[in-house]
Amino acid sequence: MRFANLGEIARLLDAEITAGSERALVRGAAVDSRVVREGNLFFALRGRSDGADFAPEAYLRGAVAAVATRPLHVPTLVVEDALEAMQRLAKWTLLREGQAAPLVVGITGSVGKTTTKDALATVLRYAGKRVSATAGNFNNEIGLPLTVLAAEPHTEVLVLEMGATFAGDIEHLCGIAPPKIGILTAISPVHLDSFGSIEALAAAKGELALALPEDGILVSPVGVPEAATGQGRKLGRRITFGREGADLWASNIEEREEGLRFVAHFGGGSAEIHTPVFGTHLVEPLLAALGGALALGLDLEDYARGISRLRRTGLRGEVYRLRDDIVVYDDTYNASPAAVAAVLRYGAQQADRQGRRFVAVLGGMYELGAAARAYHREAGKLAGEVGVGLLVCVGDEARWYAEAFSGKTLFYESAEKAADCLEQVLRSGDYIVVKGSRGVELEVLARKLRESLALV
Repeated sequence: MRFANLGEIARLLDAEITAGSERALVRGAAVDSRVVREGNLFFALRGRSDGADFAPEAYLRGAVAAVATRPLHVPTLVVEDALEAMQRLAKWTLLREGQAAPLVVGITGSVGKTTTKDALATVLRYAGKRVSATAGNFNNEIGLPLTVLAAEPHTEVLVLEMGATFAGDIEHLCGIAPPKIGILTAISPVHLDSFGSIEALAAAKGELALALPEDGILVSPVGVPEAATGQGRKLGRRITFGREGADLWASNIEEREEGLRFVAHFGGGSAEIHTPVFGTHLVEPLLAALGGALALGLDLEDYARGISRLRRTGLRGEVYRLRDDIVVYDDTYNASPAAVAAVLRYGAQQADRQGRRFVAVLGGMYELGAAARAYHREAGKLAGEVGVGLLVCVGDEARWYAEAFSGKTLFYESAEKAADCLEQVLRSGDYIVVKGSRGVELEVLARKLRESLALV
């Protein structure tokens, strides 16, 4: 966030200042009093608790003032809606007169957003660009403006994930941070309890393409519904990725001890890609990031050099070895039908190649609407087809996996209970994949396995 004083921000937000100096400099924002830094504005949002109750703690930690709907016992900017005020401030910092605004890259899609964001930000930084990017998956109406306000003052490129639970969500986020480049990673079943159908979900993701300016650039997979790419929208440039025949495609895909290797092809040229991440299903999000890098003026060789330094956000595709030669592919972060299928196929390849029993620990997949049971059964059937030797189901929805799986199944109500029991059923040399929606908390299980079966 560019420096501004409290009085300037109060005028922008049509806010009353109850105390404090108008000349006090503001830098950044927070909605959690525990992470407040010196100079922040503390936005007192209402959620499960009232943020106003934590304003004194935020002030003691260095907040310049709170932004709330009523005067508090600390310097306060009184506004009608604290969240709307935060969003308005974020937009202002990007479009402020007399300042060079960063170029915004918006990333959306059913799966692969964070991998694409991490990869693109890594490559751009290695190429010498001043980059700020979404931390973790801060990709909603709260996280996105926080990311904008946390950006360094001289940021050249702002790489932002944009998530959607309902129609209009991405349009709203693009209104806060208007993108020049849009990246669509994939269209697959997620949030169907709110969207109702793949077609409606595709249209919601297509709001990113519709928000781009006429000279904007869209990077998208081949074969997705037209609605996802802004049907009828004329843009300066489109870059497609995926199978051969797309603008960007990969060949010679293999996984080695040190990570993924493949050859990326674009415009008659090619480059060999080496990156220290694991999972052949990550090739498409890596191609999406390559499309973003090309849109920003880099070339294949620039990308190849930068991507070799990639480190993914936690809980995504981490491989580690436990006692008794047990190998774990920990992809616990979240789950959707496409992501679970990709992890099952990948795990099966690795287990077969290494001559190991394949154990799949699957938590339920949330927000799939009326088709939830069918999607779980489909994944259970696939588990049998690819050779899962033991299927461990965690959480109520996970029972549906077992309905279509013919092999040995264990069921646990919670990740905590699964962690307490799983050690007793694992065998020396097993290959384990762990995957499930965040609400199942499979990271608890993964952490307990690492502690109880640690290498000694």
